[in-house]
Amino acid sequence: MEHITRKRGMSFGRAAMRYYPDLGYVAAVRRFRQEIRDTQGLHDALIALGYEERHRYLTPGQMRVIEDFLGEP
Repeated sequence: MEHITRKRGMSFGRAAMRYYPDLGYVAAVRRFRQEIRDTQGLHDALIALGYEERHRYLTPGQMRVIEDFLGEP
């Protein structure tokens, strides 16, 4: 498991692969984006932290919110 520090976040693709390691990269990213949209409150919480779907990088704060909603991968 990777440690998320305050100064560094994680690429969206890497985060997706952590949650869906059995899927290929593209499928994992699609599923992760869908999970973010479908999990009640998660998308809104991320938007409040500056998340936009076109971004390729998640901040440490955004990763913490994702882990709060989805648990650690």
